Amino acid sequence: MAHPAHATPSIETSLAHFRTIPWIANPHLSDPTFHVVTTNASRTLVQPGNGHTLTGETWNTEKTITHLITTYRPGPPSPSGLPPPTTTTEEADADAGQAELRRFYTFGTGLNAHPNLLHGGVIATILDSAMGNAIWQAIQPRPKGPTFTVNLNITYKKPVSTPGSVMVRATVVRVEGRKIWVSGRVEGEGGVVHASAEGMWLSAKSKI
Repeated sequence: MAHPAHATPSIETSLAHFRTIPWIANPHLSDPTFHVVTTNASRTLVQPGNGHTLTGETWNTEKTITHLITTYRPGPPSPSGLPPPTTTTEEADADAGQAELRRFYTFGTGLNAHPNLLHGGVIATILDSAMGNAIWQAIQPRPKGPTFTVNLNITYKKPVSTPGSVMVRATVVRVEGRKIWVSGRVEGEGGVVHASAEGMWLSAKSKI
């Protein structure tokens, strides 16, 4: 049975929603070093209407992903235009100036595996999505073409209960030519880590 579609909430509506969740509102949404990304790319259908359909359409219902917003903190500029190198998201946390993306999700019960537990494949998908978007935010000038996930290694640590909300952190840790390494993790209330990931992306070759 298909889940009923609903109009994508505006950024303002979703921001107001997440501000009612204490552990997200403070400290995350009150951190002045982060700004809200106003283009919700993962929920905007593209080319024409057949891109970003997973989170923009299929998982954009009252029982799947009800709210989603992204915030980003730019890092210090570097001569190459690339983010300063780090090794892991944990190391990035030690540097308050490190570039980082934070994406917030609220889930219904329509993406469960076991009762009231989010499917592990959904956790993999939101990590892939947030880590990919971190590339778009961090690298200047931005890649001219799309980037593709080459590998994504995930460690699952604690189930995600539904309905409920999580935060995904993502940081670009290294860039070599067209290869881009990213780290990320899924967190819940109290800083509980539900899953962590390391992955590599490849930017498409420029067409001559």
